[in-house]
Amino acid sequence: MSKRERVVAAMSGGVDSAVAAAMLAEAGYEVIGVTMRLYEPTRTERRAKSCCGIADFDDARRSAAAIGIKHYVVNFEDAFRREVMDRFAEEYLRGRTPNPCVLCNNNLKLGTLWRYAKHLGARYVATGHYARLVQEADGPHLYRATDRAKDQSYALAQLNREQLAALLLPLGGQVKARTRELAAQFSMPVFDKPESQDICFVEGGDYRDVVRRIRPEAEHPGEIVSSNGKTLGQHDGIASFTVGQRRGLPANAGGDGPWYVTKIEPVTNKVVVGRRDELASGGLEGEDVNLLRPLPARVLAMPRYRARMAPAHAYLEGDRLQLRFDEPQRAVTPGQLVALYAEDGEEVVGAATIARAL
Repeated sequence: MSKRERVVAAMSGGVDSAVAAAMLAEAGYEVIGVTMRLYEPTRTERRAKSCCGIADFDDARRSAAAIGIKHYVVNFEDAFRREVMDRFAEEYLRGRTPNPCVLCNNNLKLGTLWRYAKHLGARYVATGHYARLVQEADGPHLYRATDRAKDQSYALAQLNREQLAALLLPLGGQVKARTRELAAQFSMPVFDKPESQDICFVEGGDYRDVVRRIRPEAEHPGEIVSSNGKTLGQHDGIASFTVGQRRGLPANAGGDGPWYVTKIEPVTNKVVVGRRDELASGGLEGEDVNLLRPLPARVLAMPRYRARMAPAHAYLEGDRLQLRFDEPQRAVTPGQLVALYAEDGEEVVGAATIARAL
């Protein structure tokens, strides 16, 4: 592409997005930095674990000034609430465990922000994700990052080919240490800023507070039962649980070892628990299937972020993905994304949302 083409760089206030913008500007692209105001933040401390706080807007502005690019803070609160926060709460009420970063990438960064970028006359959106993206004659190819410890290809696996064609990922071929070196060379104030770790809109660290605020009916008591139907206790709402969880479960109901959540039943409002071996699943069924390449019969599947890749047999039944693992996998969780990689473990071939464990 022409180096003078206009690019909108999503700048969160962190070091990764700032350096991504700087690398493109140094290469000669016309870069416009945009910080998305996604919710009404209350935390002001500069070292908060979550991004998108009040201080982050200032960090993004100062980083943009250091590299000499225009910078705007744009209010996307309505879209973020509708496309991410409301869906986040709704999924928990359905007994599922969503990934808000995947929702944000799909619906905000390559959705609302992309439409805003076109309004500015930009052809591309750039982010600070660590993944490699190669545009070939047959379309975009998404690969794992060079820095395996920072690889974020999983979080981008649900983007479709059209979205990936409009995306630039300058950091995919370098390690995080190099990113910090470049930030210092560019005299950016964020060169030593800690990484954000928490969900951005869960400022207090407890996602249940957000779910209860958006959907007060989430506090609906019900039973905790064993897999054979025995009542073991009570819960205050299924939104407080996820598959594989131990916290908040009966500790003195007898049996061999601790209890784990094995299933959540929104229709009956029950949390089903079992022993560790009951968490194993031989496969999964996926919905909202997104294929970047023709689906191979053999894949490496990543059923949650940072999970070890699992060899599996893959095929489609109608619009549903069917995966059969070579070895049982622990805590396959409805609502989570399963990313599919080629057998060499490098290229993303597709993804789906887990509908149920098998």
